[in-house]
This record gives sequence, structure tokens and C-alpha cells, in this order.
Amino acid sequence: MNLGKNVNSTGQGVGSLWLWLIPIVVGWLWTPICSFDKLKAAIDKANEGAFVAARDGLPQVNGPSNIDPPRRAYEISRMQAIRMSESTEVFTRDAARTAPVFNYARIWEWWRSVEMIARAFEHASENAGHHMPVNRWGGWVLPSDRRVAVPRDNRTGTIGQVQEYCGLSEKGLDDAPIQPAPTGVWKGMFIASVFALGLQWGTTGSAALILISTPTTGLGCRSGSYILYGTVSTMIWLVLLLSSYLAHHAKLRHDCGVPHSGINSVTVAEGLATFLRRLSILVAGLNTLGIVLACVFQFSNFYSTCYCNSSVLGRGVQDAYIIIAAGYNFNHMKGPWIGGIVLAGGCVFVFLFFLHLMLEPSHDTDNR
Repeated sequence: MNLGKNVNSTGQGVGSLWLWLIPIVVGWLWTPICSFDKLKAAIDKANEGAFVAARDGLPQVNGPSNIDPPRRAYEISRMQAIRMSESTEVFTRDAARTAPVFNYARIWEWWRSVEMIARAFEHASENAGHHMPVNRWGGWVLPSDRRVAVPRDNRTGTIGQVQEYCGLSEKGLDDAPIQPAPTGVWKGMFIASVFALGLQWGTTGSAALILISTPTTGLGCRSGSYILYGTVSTMIWLVLLLSSYLAHHAKLRHDCGVPHSGINSVTVAEGLATFLRRLSILVAGLNTLGIVLACVFQFSNFYSTCYCNSSVLGRGVQDAYIIIAAGYNFNHMKGPWIGGIVLAGGCVFVFLFFLHLMLEPSHDTDNR
């Protein structure tokens, strides 16, 4: 009789479960620090080199050299160029927090901004490739220095000319209508979700499989606590994703003219998004506390009861047992151990490899 079921496999299960911490910690070390002060410093540095084009309606003479020259953004207003939104300008407080864990709340706005800026550069690059200057009244100026691909005279014009050259609307980036789902956002979210959930269930699932596959086999208290943790974590992720989309929908409706008052589509979507966000944060805290207690219970023999050791959860009351036949070859337990560790380690390696491919190396370490 063995009353200490899976005593040896318990440590293997816990080790597999917490392997997901390795890619999370490594990922945060690879990713630039995103504190408010460092992010603001990076934006200020970018704004120092930002220029604002000349106003439309000024007297124009053929030739780009006669256009009112552009001025630095800060000479006009500190609100020009790039700026950080205030907390009152977002529909959820999580969108105003800079920690990487809150990126879920900004995915829609960030994707929209990146997409519009990328399209602007594509239009500008295409026009430059056809030797079309920003100032449509002037001709293309050939570079006098081989190190300069496009001389400044070809890139100077009024605000309207620059917007037309870059394929932007007259309203610009800030006032452009928000699309329900920016192009490519679902594909990007799907790929990121596959790798994130693969890491989650590759480590949590391997820990549960080790315990289920070793005597006494079957779903028990230990493996059940792991599966419950993974299931709740996945549900939290889904609810937070829904919350972020509801907040995006509320902002979309508000930008279309729906007032932010009374009972309407904006206030209902915003209220539901806030409720789901707060509920998810509360459940996430409880889920974290639960998995920590589950690990403590394993090493403190809290699970060493007849109910847990006989795998009643999986086998049922009639088929549960805690007796191991004499002469049982405990070397058979090595297979589940090795398989679980390989599965968890493989998921960690794939996730780190994917993260390494997605992150471009930065040569500017001043704001890291």
C-alpha cells in the first residue's frame, strides 16, 4: 500500500508548471522597460527632431525653396507631434497604465496608429520613387551628396501637400475615423494568442499529465488544481479581450457622435467593459493565490488524504484505490516525467524563439 501517492512526481509537476516563468522573465528583460518616465523621455526625444509643415494659404512661388520653411514642433506648441494621452482621454484606466501586462487594453488604438503611420510612409516612399516632390509646383531636385537619397527640398511643402503626399485625410491622424477592427489586427491577435496559450497549457498541461499518468493514475486533487488554474487563466484572458473590444467599441461610437451620457451604446459598452475588467483582475488575483496555495499544499502533504490519493475525481468513488501491487516497477514513472519535462521545455523554447524573432534589436540604449 502506498499512502503517499505521486510523492516523487509532485516535484516534477510543480517544476513543469512554473517553467512558464522563464520566458516571461526573459521576455521582460528583452523588451525595453516601459515605465512612464522612460516612455515620456523617449517621446520628448522624438519631438525634439519633429517638424511641422508650413500652413496652407501662404503665397506660393514656383520652386520648393520659396515655401515657408517648416518649424520645429515645440516652437509652435508642446502638444504637436507625438504626445501621451491623458487618463481622461481613454475609456479604461488600464489603457493609461504603462506596464506590459496592460497592453491588451491598447491593442486597438496602437494597431490603428501604427497602420496609419505605415501607410503614410508607404505612400511617401512610393511618390519619392517616382521622383514626385511634396510641393507639386516644384520640380525634382537631384541630390548633391550621394549620402542623401532624397534632398530636403523634395520633402518640403505645406500641411495640405504633406498630407496629400502621404495619403492622409485632411483631418490627420488624431481625428481620422476609427475602424471597428483595423486591418490585420485579428491575424496578429490570433498568432500571439496561439503562442501565449501554447505556453500556458504546455506547462500547465504537462504538470497535470505527469500527475495523471503516475500511480495512482487518473485525475486527482493535485492535477485537478493545475487544470482549474489553467482553465480560469484562459477564461480571464478571454474576458479581458472582450473588455478591451467593448471599450474600443464605446470609443468608436463616441467618435461617431454618440454622447457620453445617459443610457446609450457608449455608456452601456463602457460600463460592461469596466465591470468585466475589474472582475477579471479580481479573479486573476484569486487564481494566483490559489495556485500558490496548491503548490504549498503539495509539499506540506495537505493532499495526503484518502480522497486525494485515490484519485476520486477521475475514477469515481467505486473505482478509486490507493493500493499499488507488490513488485510494481517504479521505473515506469520515468516516461511521464521525461515526457512532461520535454513538453514543457519545448513550449518554453518555441515561445522564446518566437519572441526573439518578433523583437528587433535596438541600438539606442539611452531609454531602455
